[in-house]
Amino acid sequence: MKAKNISFLVLTVFLVSALLMSGCSTTTKKRLVTAEEQLAQVNNRVSTLEAEKAALEKSLSDTQKALEEAKAENTKLNDTVKMLNAKIADLEKEKADLIAASEKAEADSSKRVRALNNLISRLRNEVKGKEAEIEGRNSEITALKSSEEALKKADEDNKARIASLNKDMADLTAKMDKAVAEKKRTITILAILLAVAVILAIIGFARKKGGASV
Repeated sequence: MKAKNISFLVLTVFLVSALLMSGCSTTTKKRLVTAEEQLAQVNNRVSTLEAEKAALEKSLSDTQKALEEAKAENTKLNDTVKMLNAKIADLEKEKADLIAASEKAEADSSKRVRALNNLISRLRNEVKGKEAEIEGRNSEITALKSSEEALKKADEDNKARIASLNKDMADLTAKMDKAVAEKKRTITILAILLAVAVILAIIGFARKKGGASV
């Protein structure tokens, strides 16, 4: 009868310990699953933002390249206008010289003057065309600068979101590590309690058996 009571006691202690371990393990497992799901969501979001960041950086690079090309073309056009204006000034001087000398060779001078007038008129029209082209280039440069600023701002916002998500990932990882550590510590404590209970039961059983023998 005593042996049955001791066996029942040992069985009861074992069942209670097992129930405690099962309850702790279930709660910890639920926490770990939730943390893992959150971490997976954050990882997916980071991947999406990284792709957006790469696209923004490419668009920014293309815009900056177009801006540099437009600036170079604008500089070239300005140089052409300066050259044409210098040529016009030379022709105007030549025209004035010919007019001054028209008394000596009026017929030839008049013909040359007409030719120079036509040439000057054509060059002035060319200058107007170049100036209109420069104005268009300036508008393009302004638009490209605005686009560049917008892309830079979008890139900075994207980097800030990625930094925030990386922090969330670190926090979730720390939370998971803490949950795992708590689970291991709980299992260790329950295992120790179970071992102590079994040892105490065995000692009690041995003592009672020894007392019965005496």
